[in-house]
Amino acid sequence: MINSSHTTQTSQVSYGAQSQNVRPSAPVAVLSFILFLSGVGALIFETLWLRLSGLAFGNSVWAAALILSSFMAGLALGNAIAASSRIRRWRPLHLYASLEVFVALFGCTIVFGLPALGELLRPVWQMLWNYQSALLGLRFVVSFLILLVPTTAMGLTLPVLIEDPMLRETNFGRAIGFLYGSNTLGAVAGAVLSEGYLIAAFGLRGTSLAAGLASCIAAGAALLIAKYKGDTNAHLFERTFPLRLDVRYRPPWRMLLVSFGTGCILLALEVIWFRFLRLYVASSPTAFAIMLAVVLAGIGFGGVAAGAIHCRSRPLNHLLPLLLLLAANATLLSYLFFPAELIPPRVFDLTWREIALPSLALMFPVALISGALFPSIAASVQASVGDRMNSTGIATLANTIGAALGPLIASFVLLPGIGYQWSLIFCAASYALLSLPAAFGFLHEAKKEAKVLNQETWLSSFPSIKHLLTQPRSLAVVGLWAVLIFILAIFPYARDETHFAHPRHSLSHLIKKVEGSSDIYQLLRYDLFDEPYYYQLLTSGFSMSGTNPQSQRYMRMFAYLPLAFRPESEDVLLICFGCGVTADAFVHQSSLKKIDIVDISKEVFALADFYSGINYSNPLRDPRVHAVVQDGRFFLQASPRQYDIISGEPPPPKVAGSVNLYSQEFFSLMNNRLKEGGIATFWLPINQLKVDEAKAILRAFHNAFPNASVWASADEQWIMMGIKGQGRPAKEEEIGRLWDNPITHADVSRIGMEVPQQLGAMFLMDRDEVDRITHDVAPLTDMYPKRLSDAPWDQQEGHRFASMYMQASFALQHFRQSPLTSGLWQETPDKPLESCFDVRELRYRCGMVERCNTLAELDIYLRFPLRTPVLEVLGSDEFRLAIAERVARRSGTPPLETMPDLIAGALAQRKIDEAIQLLESKRDRGPFNLNDTFLLTYLYCLNGSVQKAETLAANNAALIKRNWFVDWLWGKLQSEFGFHPPIDHE
Repeated sequence: MINSSHTTQTSQVSYGAQSQNVRPSAPVAVLSFILFLSGVGALIFETLWLRLSGLAFGNSVWAAALILSSFMAGLALGNAIAASSRIRRWRPLHLYASLEVFVALFGCTIVFGLPALGELLRPVWQMLWNYQSALLGLRFVVSFLILLVPTTAMGLTLPVLIEDPMLRETNFGRAIGFLYGSNTLGAVAGAVLSEGYLIAAFGLRGTSLAAGLASCIAAGAALLIAKYKGDTNAHLFERTFPLRLDVRYRPPWRMLLVSFGTGCILLALEVIWFRFLRLYVASSPTAFAIMLAVVLAGIGFGGVAAGAIHCRSRPLNHLLPLLLLLAANATLLSYLFFPAELIPPRVFDLTWREIALPSLALMFPVALISGALFPSIAASVQASVGDRMNSTGIATLANTIGAALGPLIASFVLLPGIGYQWSLIFCAASYALLSLPAAFGFLHEAKKEAKVLNQETWLSSFPSIKHLLTQPRSLAVVGLWAVLIFILAIFPYARDETHFAHPRHSLSHLIKKVEGSSDIYQLLRYDLFDEPYYYQLLTSGFSMSGTNPQSQRYMRMFAYLPLAFRPESEDVLLICFGCGVTADAFVHQSSLKKIDIVDISKEVFALADFYSGINYSNPLRDPRVHAVVQDGRFFLQASPRQYDIISGEPPPPKVAGSVNLYSQEFFSLMNNRLKEGGIATFWLPINQLKVDEAKAILRAFHNAFPNASVWASADEQWIMMGIKGQGRPAKEEEIGRLWDNPITHADVSRIGMEVPQQLGAMFLMDRDEVDRITHDVAPLTDMYPKRLSDAPWDQQEGHRFASMYMQASFALQHFRQSPLTSGLWQETPDKPLESCFDVRELRYRCGMVERCNTLAELDIYLRFPLRTPVLEVLGSDEFRLAIAERVARRSGTPPLETMPDLIAGALAQRKIDEAIQLLESKRDRGPFNLNDTFLLTYLYCLNGSVQKAETLAANNAALIKRNWFVDWLWGKLQSEFGFHPPIDHE
């Protein structure tokens, strides 16, 4: 045991012996390597614990805050024990090794046991569901108790190790700098290694074993070093408890305040930085790991730098005011000079380098300075406390408490209250204000030095202080204050609007912007003919949801598909609100009695009043709707209610945190909350996934729902539908109820489902085909989240995979063979079902995969009675057409910009004469391009006016250049209508 008197004696070693070599001594280097390994294991364990705790206890803002707080509370407890105890009989290296073994053992146990604990606690959550405050408190207590042992051990490791006799002859400031920096650099390696390789290769459990191995190697190395660097006063693993309570010092409150403040500010800044960067970088696990690694690297290198330059004659703690002011200025300057123009406009598919560069520019300078601050603060505290373990413990305790409060203050106070830019300014000002107690401490030391020089009174010491204030270091502090004030005076306070605008499209109009507790939300509106057309909800830098017609189709079918197969449904659960499209579809069904809507963000619900549209009203105003702000997964765990239908409008699967909404465990929770025969529908965006990833999600869904099927319209937004139990075959009359009801009929028709057979033609595959294509594919599970990678999807491979199931003959054959649908529309005349499958295949091929002949496609669609394919091939839709018709009625003479939609509308109704009149009007009033000429020529022939067609073609012969399309058109018109093409059209 190293007592305070011995520490005081060792502090008298002359500076000259230490200053001759800026490199760490051999003992410091060896122990730094041990702490590097400890940092690797600790960071991996931390990320695994927080990830799995979120699955067990919820990922809502409050639940995540409580889990993080319980983790930090355990660290603080370890720091507090180190701050108030002395080691007796045990050698510190032996105790350190024991702590690392505890971390490894309990860390792996938590990773292996947390999923089972979540299952065991489910009845408790359900019992307390109506007592949300008690439920929240219980989650904190349970998470704290689970993490208590390993986090307490983690909080003890650095203070215990620095007490070892190997470091007696080493300057404390140098030792703490190298040890702290090395431990943090180990955390960098842990962050990169786990996200970049371990989780993908071994899953969460295997990764925990790797982390445990790193901790055990650190423990073994410590024991090995202890054996060869023996201490005759210490015994190996004494039976006595190694720590005893012993506080013999007066805490240096001023320095502890600085330690608390720096921890609080840096962790608050980390939250603010990450929030800001997500405007440019997709919120993916890889992006988060890189950003975290950049912050930790700055802290680690800062700690090592502080250890390298720390000396006793000019201790670095005298530079604390200077460092704090540098941090304040760097916070503002790194934001002002953020290289936004160098970041690619896309937020997905960014490389590691493209994510790391802006992260380095924004965060590394301040993190580097912050890394140098802690060793300097700890050295100053040690000068007052004496005992190395106590001083490290109490300095770390204050820093940890601040670090625990920083994210909470940023998330719940600063960001929602004043926004990210003012939060950055607030943090910079806080750094600057912290320099004041640090400077007062420095003046206090100057006074003590003056007294040592026999200057007995404060007045007599004034000349010495005056001399001190004129030194370069003091002048630098004054200069940095001046720079900070100058920056604040010229600060472009509207700069944040430039960053907010980065993810927006130039044609959009900002309706509402909200900086909430968990994210930045921007609601954008896109106008058509100066009227609202559709909306887009941006969450940070990417589009979370929207109301454009293409999205409305599959989002509304999340509701109408299960309602068609289970029309007797009364209770519905919708997970994720988005823009409210799916919720609005459910509200259209009058037979439903209760609709629960769960979303993790209260801000998403608050934006519902800002939408307006042709077929949209705020579904939250319906008395049957009950909105719940909660993590959807925890809601499934904790809510005791059973439902007829559960659907989801979730975030994209590759967004950070979303992977666990696509895992087998999540789908099993959906199954558990369904009534017998109940139906679940869920999104599968194969255009955002590699084929193997899509199959992994399909396998996970099929494992949870053996009675599974997949549906889609002519796009790659697939809908997985699962039935609990055997279910029953669908009946035509039940499906037809959606079209018998005028309200739902109008709604489904607007999204292109004009007849019941079109719903049937959404069929892709049933359970047998799902099983066939995924039988050798490992499912996406909570323990193997990297089966959904951050790699960009292969568009061509995705098209090839989807095209097979879009083939009309293939899909129709499986439709007829499926027990779910085999009895539908068997005796319907004119084969409309087959026609609907044909139309879907053609629309997919020409709308998604390849460029087609528009007129040839239109010619096919005009042979069917459907409106939507005609509108779509001409670039319109029911929503555009409704706006165009309203504008035309209001204007008297239709504006030219509405003409394409009006022409498409006339053709959709097979009013050829009206379409011809509109085209002729357009020709007489303004620009008339070759595509218009070809369309009008075709319509003349179709209407029997072949002579007009020939005249029109002859008048434009000079503009028409012969190519494959012209040859096809002239040949078609000639063979079918007797059209004579112009002689010279080259």
